[in-house]
Amino acid sequence: MHVLTSHLRWFAHQHDELPSFHAGYLVLTLVVASLLNLGVFVVLIAAHMTLDFVKYRERYGYGLHLTVEGMVRESLVDFLLFFIALVFSVYLHPSVALVGVSSILRSEITVLEALGTVIPKTEILHRFFHVVARIRHYLGHAHPHLRQHWSSVDRMCFVGITFGVLLIIFAPVILHVGWSHVANILAEELIPWRV
Repeated sequence: MHVLTSHLRWFAHQHDELPSFHAGYLVLTLVVASLLNLGVFVVLIAAHMTLDFVKYRERYGYGLHLTVEGMVRESLVDFLLFFIALVFSVYLHPSVALVGVSSILRSEITVLEALGTVIPKTEILHRFFHVVARIRHYLGHAHPHLRQHWSSVDRMCFVGITFGVLLIIFAPVILHVGWSHVANILAEELIPWRV
């Protein structure tokens, strides 16, 4: 038992320097991200934003305006990644595949959909784990650009999110399917317990 405890203690102190730990972490994150639907990631983003609310409102005592700004700044990239994955999920969903497309092209579309959804979900999951693993440090530091002008990267994120929202809103028109069909795809993707 003592040997096991000493090995676990050594691992806890040295895991950041082990390439095998990082490879295993990446593979595990990819597997988890590919198994979960986007609704689970909405829950993760909401949990992150709740933590930000507590951080800025209670820990720093900021007013509502600065608290909301801090929450948006902390989760802006997550929202962009979420909408990228959602657009890929809707537009490349197998049920809206074009009639007459060959099976080879359908498999390429499936791979493209997987890449377009799994990569953003993996990044959201990684960012969430990063916050949870360093929660004391995270709660102790406000966003470095709070009270500053929005950067060009921030503005690009807002444009990307807006573009994603518009693509989802106009998906029935662009894909030539009914609203109910798009609603079914969104329900499949956004209801967390439909994993």
